[in-house]
Amino acid sequence: MSRHELTFVAADPPRASWFAIWDPSDGGLLPPDGGGLGALDSTELTAVEIGASGQHLRTIAARRLPIADAVGPLAALGRTTEASATARVFGAAVRTALGALARGRALPAVTPEGWDAWRLDPLDAADLDMVDALAAALPFVAHCTPVDDDPGLLSDPAIVVRRLFDAVADSFIRTAGAPVVHGVDPFAARSPTRVHHLRPWATAVATPHCVSNDLVIRAHPPEAVEPSGDTAPTEEGWRLVFQLRSRRDSSLCIDAADVWAADGSPLLDGVPDLELLLGLQRAVDVCPVLAPALDATRPTELVLGDSDVDELFDAIEDLTAAGVTVLWAADVAAPRIERRLVIDSPSPSGDLPSFGDLQSLLDVDWEFLLDGTALSAEDLRILAESKRAIVPLRGRWVRVGAHDRRTLDAPPPTVDAGALLAAVTDGSVLLDDGTSLGPGEIRLEGAVAELARSLLSTASQEDGVAIDLPELHAELRGYQVAGVRWMEGLASAGLGGCLADDMGLGKTIQVLALHARRGGPTLVVCPTSLLANWEREAARFVPGARVLRHHGANRARLSPRPGDLVLTTYGVVRSDAEQLAESGFDLVVADEAQNIKNPRSRSARAMRLLQGRARFALTGTPVENRLAELWAIMDWATPGLLGSQESFRLSYAVPIEREGDDRAVEELTRRIGPFLLRRRKTDPGIAPELPPKTERDVPVRLTTEQISLYRATTTEVLAAIAGERGIGRRGLVLKLLTALKQIANHPAHHLGEAGPLAGRSGKLAAADELIDLATRAGESTLVFTQYVAMGELLVSHLRERGLDVGLLHGGLSVVARQELVDRFQERELPVLVLSLKAGGTGLNLTAATQVIHYDRWWNPAVEDQATDRAYRIGQTAPVTVHRLIAEGTVEDRVAQLLADKRDLADRVVSGEGWIGDLDDDELATLVLFGDEGAVA
Repeated sequence: MSRHELTFVAADPPRASWFAIWDPSDGGLLPPDGGGLGALDSTELTAVEIGASGQHLRTIAARRLPIADAVGPLAALGRTTEASATARVFGAAVRTALGALARGRALPAVTPEGWDAWRLDPLDAADLDMVDALAAALPFVAHCTPVDDDPGLLSDPAIVVRRLFDAVADSFIRTAGAPVVHGVDPFAARSPTRVHHLRPWATAVATPHCVSNDLVIRAHPPEAVEPSGDTAPTEEGWRLVFQLRSRRDSSLCIDAADVWAADGSPLLDGVPDLELLLGLQRAVDVCPVLAPALDATRPTELVLGDSDVDELFDAIEDLTAAGVTVLWAADVAAPRIERRLVIDSPSPSGDLPSFGDLQSLLDVDWEFLLDGTALSAEDLRILAESKRAIVPLRGRWVRVGAHDRRTLDAPPPTVDAGALLAAVTDGSVLLDDGTSLGPGEIRLEGAVAELARSLLSTASQEDGVAIDLPELHAELRGYQVAGVRWMEGLASAGLGGCLADDMGLGKTIQVLALHARRGGPTLVVCPTSLLANWEREAARFVPGARVLRHHGANRARLSPRPGDLVLTTYGVVRSDAEQLAESGFDLVVADEAQNIKNPRSRSARAMRLLQGRARFALTGTPVENRLAELWAIMDWATPGLLGSQESFRLSYAVPIEREGDDRAVEELTRRIGPFLLRRRKTDPGIAPELPPKTERDVPVRLTTEQISLYRATTTEVLAAIAGERGIGRRGLVLKLLTALKQIANHPAHHLGEAGPLAGRSGKLAAADELIDLATRAGESTLVFTQYVAMGELLVSHLRERGLDVGLLHGGLSVVARQELVDRFQERELPVLVLSLKAGGTGLNLTAATQVIHYDRWWNPAVEDQATDRAYRIGQTAPVTVHRLIAEGTVEDRVAQLLADKRDLADRVVSGEGWIGDLDDDELATLVLFGDEGAVA
């Protein structure tokens, strides 16, 4: 295109338009291949030639380039591309057209000959400016075709640009995917379709969009009366002034009177007088009260009464959709009436009021605001009694739409315990109708505001603030003092919470300190294995308290006195819940609160019956497997805080667990913040005296026997799984996982044998080596396994090797468990083997400096709890944690998954359930041995 010129030849329909490519110097043709544009047909172009003797027609030999084939090469022309002047301008025009199409600027049309077509419209001000610029830059030879073969009448360059725009639109909108109507596909197929009958429809669709100016209606309130108080408008009514606003320059707005006086104002594009009438007709179509305006030959304004103005106000959205703008005078208030929920309660004298007392004293009502200023009772009376859409108020006119009426008429909502807690913690309330109010839409007053300030202060409690604890025979660390103050603040307000410190940070002593501070009877519910620990800690730290153990077959009926500390178990609560609920406790404490993480369990249901001024849940792992467990624990400690279980699932659990929604995480954290205190050993300043902890994965190779068993088992069970669905499939997957983990532990474990054990398991050999090193160094070792049977095999094997070993599991009595713990802590036992469930919580085993996880639970939170039996306050030596992992097995691949996702453990912690949801190929990839499977 470097020396050849392009002339645009418009056609009907527009997609049949084409470019003539020719040489202006000698009329020569392009080569047959189109000069790189492909094979082009030869044609002749009738053009106008201007010479010294005037202008006349000339026939030029040219190549014919269809519009559809020209768009690509023209759009690709850059500033540095060698091309003729006509090609450059047409390239810019094509790029402009494509940009407008990308913004949806296209309308259906019917051509003069009745064909279906698309046109590039409506164009905005920038597009129209571009049309003018292109027309000015378009060389004469680009539009040198005569109109009706009359050399005296040439094609207008601006019209040529617009027709090129339409040709691009008509060519590129069409698609085979468009719907077929009555056997034809108008406006979709490339072949022309006669649509004479659609001309009125196309005109009606295009008219609001394809004008140069829009109708504006300025509404002025009655002038005879100054609107104030409850003064009603006069009979002169509202004066509507009609104007036209330029689409090219929105700042150009001309009164209708000036449009008529100028007989078509030269300041406006298009045909202003006609467009004014067309705009009024569209306005009347959607708002009939404007119809009298069309009775005038040259309408300029209209006066409406009160009721008609109401109809105009109600039709504003429809008028806007029709391209008509309604502007109100400056003294008409445009903002909607806003509302704010006010939650108030009388502030009783003395201490912070109880949360329960507040609920019975709540005063909940709406507060209405206009421009941020609260409306008075008199203002609300005027608005309520007026039935108009525009009401005189406070010296101006206020627009009151249907939405505002509904807002004013809405009754105050009921605020239950959960909604009140949400309001005072994060300033949000979910109403009964599903509407959510956020910060700025709620105002707290009186005792409710006092409670909110107290909770925020409690939640931000800093370390190191001393408290008077003469009854406590211990010196609390700074973070422990903060924990006591936090619980005390909640209890004073009749609220509870969850103390979720890491294992070993002293949750027990913090509760004992709170008990000593408050002096009321306290009920502690814990697993049976922890009864003795609570007794010992109480005797050590609060020796003046009477400790009552409510446990055993011959337990007596309780009559607790102030200062009593009553200890019981979850099993007893299931039987004695009603009796315990009537005993008048000040505090109710649930230790190892993960025991109530299933709200449908008997223990959880029984625990909900217990009454006290405050409930506190103690747990190092508020979330073990899924967020529903957090809901269960928090709903016991602070009922209603997180709403119903289903609403919590939809609002938090699903978005966080499935989508990793950070916004939901932030909202949940803000909601529970004042009621959940979480401190970790790794937090700065929490436990600086703790020695370092080293964690390492120890890869071990399977023996030949283990590999043979592993492969045979995977082959057999995977074949069975392939034919199963639903719960049967999940059962087989669980069976497979259990078998593979047992094989990785020891063949004898899988086969149910008692021995022989030596030389048959890579894990056993690795454990022997680690235990031997620790024993020779004089260190004590904990060995955790999730299987009691494997624990028994380990104990048998280690005793055969001459080591004194104990086994702690759930089948032992409380006395027997405590005896094992004491012997280990006194270093009589160098090795203690524990089942993960029985030994993973509540025990103080700081004599250990080596921890071996013989098999993996695949839940980091549970494993961390087990490790914290040794790595806790009181530990003075470095602790090393060894996780034995069988190479090339499902253990190896899941370990990598856990390592990759460890940073999410505090958000969502997964157990093994997800494996049951894998398809057959994914499952095989996970469990096949060595190179037969892929690293997950």
